Amino acid sequence: MTNFQTILIAVFLAFFVFAVLIFSGLIKIGGLSGNSAVPQGKIVIWGTFPEGELAKVFEDATAVSKDLLINYVRKPEATYEQTLLEAFASGTGPDLFILSADMIARNEGFIYKLPFANYPEKTFRDSFIDGADIFLAPDGVIGFPIVVDPMVLYYNRDLLSNEGLSQPPLYWNELFALNTRLTTENPDGSIARSMVGLGLFDNINHAKDILATLFIQNGNGIMSRAPTGGYMPVFNEAGVSSGGKTATEAVLDFYTDFANPSTEAYSWNRVLPNTLDMFTSGRLAFYLGRASELFKIQSMNPNLSFDVTSILQTKGAPNKRTFGAIYAIAVNKRSPNATAGFGVAGLLTAGDNAKNFATALSLPPASRALLSQRPTDNPYIFTFFDSAVFTRSWLDPNTKATDTVFSGLIQNIVSNRYQTNDAINKAHGELGLLVPAVQVTQ
Repeated sequence: MTNFQTILIAVFLAFFVFAVLIFSGLIKIGGLSGNSAVPQGKIVIWGTFPEGELAKVFEDATAVSKDLLINYVRKPEATYEQTLLEAFASGTGPDLFILSADMIARNEGFIYKLPFANYPEKTFRDSFIDGADIFLAPDGVIGFPIVVDPMVLYYNRDLLSNEGLSQPPLYWNELFALNTRLTTENPDGSIARSMVGLGLFDNINHAKDILATLFIQNGNGIMSRAPTGGYMPVFNEAGVSSGGKTATEAVLDFYTDFANPSTEAYSWNRVLPNTLDMFTSGRLAFYLGRASELFKIQSMNPNLSFDVTSILQTKGAPNKRTFGAIYAIAVNKRSPNATAGFGVAGLLTAGDNAKNFATALSLPPASRALLSQRPTDNPYIFTFFDSAVFTRSWLDPNTKATDTVFSGLIQNIVSNRYQTNDAINKAHGELGLLVPAVQVTQ
């Protein structure tokens, strides 16, 4: 596809979104001057991505109109969602904001959804990855997907080659056979080098994301939309796996075995540093992390010989899956310039603008068309593109609260305080308690 063609697609999508809102009567055009199909005015966008990398993207997007100005404001990630909620409540929110799937539940009530009658569901599904359907509500499109940050497998080349291993494993169950070669102990019995950080929660980076990957690979969506509206946990509803256990029981027994000194999988304990520090110090063979961590890993240890591949899969599962953050651009329902907001959202999520947005962040795009144009000059990014295609997320009702839920789930199993199935039911109940708090804001 030529640059000219991708530019045409970007402009077409923006104008399409904009036009259907006008002709459907959802947006009034009284008072607009000139060409009403061109976004105009000042559009404020909030997000957590670095503004420096995106400045040129926003500058290029404004080329469609001399009367369009995009003002991007970066907000601290730690307080971003709370800042948004407070701004929405006071009527001072941005016109557009970047949200990840784990922000949908708490912010859906503040989003201007695009009805399927105006933007067909099939058009959305044909345009974006399958995992992006998390931005489809029963009554319309929540946001326009832009980039994906999938969980991937980083591995230490030297540690593997020293053990005669030419390739990393493909499946989780292959880890058992590798552990005796890749995990070593000090004379006092403490772990000197670990194969992989699994089994616990607090000192494992992205522990909840790793668990979500395993759950999703085994058919557990964790949370779902309720038939009557709102949300409901489905954490304890996974089907039966081998040996009479539920699939979720099997996942958790597998996961916690890596912190059990009496099993062949033992490779992790609570006295070790966090997994990122272990990996960058050359003491961890496999690190399960986000695509966005690539440059951080390189900066922490420029001499580390590592590579990256798709995350491990569940052997026998019908489809490849990984968890990841899927980001989209949403329109504030109280924006005084929602007209231009939809046009800008369409511009930024298609064609060259979407491609440049993803390139600026070194992340794969959410667009199917752009993912088909895999880069050949960077093997890391090539892997990220592959992983983005089968990335899924879940409707996390409150990220901090669910951190506590899943941390407690693992601790209850590791400490033998609860049998695995009882711990699952307890976590299911705790997830259910988070749902009413979400629905109050809608």
